[in-house]
Amino acid sequence: MYRPGTMTQMRAVVAVMVLVLACAAGARAHGEGPHTGFASRVSVIEPFLPGLLVQVVGGHEQLSIANLTDRNVVILDARGQPFVRIAAGTTEVWVEPRVGAADEPPEREGLVRNWRIPGTADGERFEIRGFLGYRPPAAASQEDSGTSGWTILLAITAGAVVVGSAVAVLRLRRDR
Repeated sequence: MYRPGTMTQMRAVVAVMVLVLACAAGARAHGEGPHTGFASRVSVIEPFLPGLLVQVVGGHEQLSIANLTDRNVVILDARGQPFVRIAAGTTEVWVEPRVGAADEPPEREGLVRNWRIPGTADGERFEIRGFLGYRPPAAASQEDSGTSGWTILLAITAGAVVVGSAVAVLRLRRDR
């Protein structure tokens, strides 16, 4: 006996599985590139500004500032002009080249450079200070030995279990 929606549900399950497997493959490839190994960190905010939470996102690409103060924060560009405005109680994330690496990786691991980003909180100046470091990534042959094969096998198995379960549930409902 055919029930409306059964094929639609099955198609939806298959579409979700294809999407999950595609995303897993894309996530695996995302970490590769010429700038792998760079990491930037925030060291200090001078003077200390309680409630201003600053972190580097994406290793060395973006800056995230959560303004949990009751003040309006403005991040200044290299010329001292307003660049990003962060209202009290909000968070902003943006690509910040001052914290990142644009050059080729250095020959040895270690400190690449220190960086500073000026800002104001209701007109009072402060400075975010941090550093950019480099550590060469593990050799591809050591990093990938067996891990990617097991990950793919696990993803395929999990997908088969989900699809099989969905088919079983649909058949049980149809047989009622």
